[in-house]
Amino acid sequence: MAPRIHGVETEYGLVGASDGRRLPIDEAATRLFAPIARRHATTNLFHRAGGRLYLDIGSHPEYATPECTSARDLVTAQRAGDALLLELADRARMAEAEEGCDTTFRLFRNNIDAFGNTWGSHENHLVARSTDPRVLSDWLVPFLVSRLLIGGTGRWRRGTFTLSQRGDVLGDLVSSQTTRSRPLINTRDEPHADPERHRRLHVISGDTNSLDHPMWLVIVATELVLRCAEAGGTPPAGPVDPLAALRTWNLDPDAGVPATDGGNVTARGLQRTYLDLATGHADDADETGPGWRAWADALDALDAGRPSGLEWDAKLRTIRAWRDRHGVDDTDPRLDALDLRWHELGAEAGRPIGLAALWEARHGVRHTTDEAVAAARA
Repeated sequence: MAPRIHGVETEYGLVGASDGRRLPIDEAATRLFAPIARRHATTNLFHRAGGRLYLDIGSHPEYATPECTSARDLVTAQRAGDALLLELADRARMAEAEEGCDTTFRLFRNNIDAFGNTWGSHENHLVARSTDPRVLSDWLVPFLVSRLLIGGTGRWRRGTFTLSQRGDVLGDLVSSQTTRSRPLINTRDEPHADPERHRRLHVISGDTNSLDHPMWLVIVATELVLRCAEAGGTPPAGPVDPLAALRTWNLDPDAGVPATDGGNVTARGLQRTYLDLATGHADDADETGPGWRAWADALDALDAGRPSGLEWDAKLRTIRAWRDRHGVDDTDPRLDALDLRWHELGAEAGRPIGLAALWEARHGVRHTTDEAVAAARA
């Protein structure tokens, strides 16, 4: 099978401060991109490696990866985007210092702030034009609303934990809008390829993973489901009300909701069904073979109560361990602060600032290397 082209657009959380004053987001973003604007007279640049760095709507720094034909390359490209943003933050800080300002910039791979403002992570997958969009939707909608089980980054907020940061803000299944209704799938069809042969599937419902393994697994699992859709066949019975199911499963992936076949379905059960249907499309000649096994291993670990390597699971275990060690209750605001720190980028004295990076260094599975990331940003 010919490799599929994938890409990801990541919007970053940004906090800026200068001389002891918290900067409004517009001002922080303007100061962050000032070195680029001064040199290039724009805040929208294509990088030599093919990625695009720009300031998006809502004053969020955004990096769009180059087109990639493997999930591993896509992980590397996303890490290169992180490195480019951190380099830009350092350049902006030094430029501010030259003007006598003590300015700092903090960058986060997250999707929501304490006030409920949200920003996205958008996946792009090239699919065959011959595949009926309704067939794609029938296969993808149940998969995407249950995919928070493997791709959610988790959110601890005032003692309540949800699997996905985006799960409670999505308002439609399929729509041409991206900010107003926040659908699972955006109908924008700009394949940047032969439009007679290809369409671009624009998935805007996922979380921005900070760990390599779930970042990789989400793309491989989605690839397997796309192969199922393109091959034909009957998709599994999904929830009668997918958005209601998404909100229910965000709190409890084992909660049963009414299914289109008259029974009940859970997020965990639905992911198992998709895994079984994808068996015949997994191929050890590419990443889908090991990806299928990693998908199965993650679900097996969740069933057994073992650490799964999934991001929401790793974050929840980290926060609970800190809570128990310090003897605080679930509403302690320091736990909310830990949730935010999980997603922070950067390092101090050679040690990662973000808890996700620390966790990955101790327990995680890497799908790229520092050398590959350096080459991807050169």
